[in-house]
Amino acid sequence: MFEPTYTERPSTQPSFTEPPQAPLTPDHAPWMDLSAHISSLSTHMEELAIVSDSRFYSMENCMDQYQFEHLQQRIERIEDCLESQHEKIMVYLRSVFPFPSS
Repeated sequence: MFEPTYTERPSTQPSFTEPPQAPLTPDHAPWMDLSAHISSLSTHMEELAIVSDSRFYSMENCMDQYQFEHLQQRIERIEDCLESQHEKIMVYLRSVFPFPSS
């Protein structure tokens, strides 16, 4: 694509220059251009869908990893708490029911 260009005249009035246009060929049907644009658009939409899909799965994987790590931390805390409670109960039981002396 061409950008319009502006040139400055001595009168400091900008003048507008049209960008060159592609010549129209009489044997070239306008619908052929439209068909090519539609095909190109379809390809771009497919690429966008693939990128969006991969981003979705990437985000889903991150969430799964976060949930797994969070769950793992919770399980470790519960195990630590159970171990601590078990030790306290065993101390109590030994104090209430001492081992018989031989």
